Order: sequence, then structure tokens, then C-alpha cells
Amino acid sequence: MVDWITNEAPRWLVLSVWIIANIILFVITYLWYLEADEYYYLRRLTGSVSLACARASAACLKLNTMLILLPVCRKLISIIRGSCACCPQPLRRQLDKAITYHQYLAYMICLHSAIHIGAHCFNFENLAEAQRAKGDDLRNYLSRLPFSPNGSWINPIRTTDPEPIQELFKTIAGISGVVITLCLILIVTSSTEIIR
Repeated sequence: MVDWITNEAPRWLVLSVWIIANIILFVITYLWYLEADEYYYLRRLTGSVSLACARASAACLKLNTMLILLPVCRKLISIIRGSCACCPQPLRRQLDKAITYHQYLAYMICLHSAIHIGAHCFNFENLAEAQRAKGDDLRNYLSRLPFSPNGSWINPIRTTDPEPIQELFKTIAGISGVVITLCLILIVTSSTEIIR
């Protein structure tokens, strides 16, 4: 038991801190977009949960994509290993598990990408449905604001009877989202052991 604590406790500590940081970031961002007054009208158009999920998963994506290259920077690991001569051996041993941490980060990026894509699918369908709304519905009114050629608006879908897939490719965010998703699929498939 003492050997396990000495050898494996630092690994589980690093993983726990990282997972807790992801959970805290997701929850704080989720609650912010769920309750902040400046997003009230956008929540009315897209649905409150899907907007909050998309933004919270995006925040976690930013955190994990920032961290994913650190474990595979060999020069950085060598510098840290050399400067940590006074650290106990189990702590320095965590630097040898850099590829494992890199893989964990990749799994988290894939998870949050799936949440982000799913939430945006709901968002986009809700924006299209808001554009189809008739009468005195608030979503109809918000979708028509300001209906001028170069105006600023809440709903990026500008046609009155939209087809969501076609409208997706009319926006820069939609095109870049599809391209980056295809890049992620290529990265994930090319990193599998069968293809490597």
C-alpha cells in the first residue's frame, strides 16, 4: 500500500486536479451563459441549455487545447526534469508519463468537441425555427431585428424559410466549424495504432 501511494499517488493527483479544473470551468461557464442578462435574447432564440452547453464545452476545449502540446515538448520536459533535482523521484517520474497525459487530453478534447457540436446542432435548428416563427412570437421579432443589408442582428439566419444545412454553409462560423471538425477527425483517425 505504501508503495502504491509513493508511486501512483502523484499521477492520480495530477489527473484529479486536471479533471476538477475541467469540471469547475464547465460549471462556471455553463451557469454564466444560463443566467447572464446580456444573453437573455440569444437564449430565447437558441434555447438556454444548448447555448450554455456550447459555450461551456468551448471553454473546456480552449483549456485542453492549450495544454495538449505541453506533454510532448521534449525540451521543456528536459528543462523541468533538470530543474527539479530536489523533487522526490515519484514526482519526477510523472514527466515520463507525458504521452499518457497527452492522450488523456486528446480524449477530453474529443468529448468536449462532441458536446460542442451537438449543442450547436440544437442551436442552429432553434435559430432556423425562430426564423420560421409567425405572429407576435418574441423569437419572430428578434429574428427580424434589424432587417437591413449591413445591419447587426441576433439571428444569423436571414431567410424566412431556411434549410438548416444550407444555412450552416452560409456562415463563416459554420464553415470553419465543419473544417475544424474534419481536421479533428483526421487527427484522431491518424493517431490510432492501426493507421500509425
